[in-house]
Amino acid sequence: MDEARLNTSFILIFQVERMKSKFLAPSLFVVLSSAGIALAQEDFDPEPIIEGRQAALRDVGAAFKNINDELKRSQPSLGVIRQYANQIDDFAKQQKFWFPPGTGPETEIEMKAKPEIWKQPAEFKAGQAAMSENAAKLAKVAAGQDLAAIKAQVQALGRTCKSCHDKYREEDD
Repeated sequence: MDEARLNTSFILIFQVERMKSKFLAPSLFVVLSSAGIALAQEDFDPEPIIEGRQAALRDVGAAFKNINDELKRSQPSLGVIRQYANQIDDFAKQQKFWFPPGTGPETEIEMKAKPEIWKQPAEFKAGQAAMSENAAKLAKVAAGQDLAAIKAQVQALGRTCKSCHDKYREEDD
């Protein structure tokens, strides 16, 4: 199985899982042949992968914002925080499939991903690993009752996200 087909398969699995969740906005679902027809590299369409990646990253941002909003309440709901922490953790586990070769700025599709993602893959993967580690820690801490520990881990995850965004994401307009 070639890399493009493998990555597309993972994106489809990811999108199906997103659609199952009643807490996430419906996502674009791209139906590709399930008959096992191999995608030739020249027929590779990066658009569904890029759109899926962008939707997932928006959902991560929304979940992170919702956790922060909940923590600002006079009596934060641990159930709400846990739900969003688990969503972030789930997304973090899938992110390694979001940036396959051929889905960068060279596609001329509008995106905020910088070419450095594909030019510095080892460094970028280290950032992804840090995000996954901090997201897992947040889910674990959120399973408890300690709001101070949750707030501290939310801040740690936020710093990890910012670090990667500073290097690999174009500035917002």
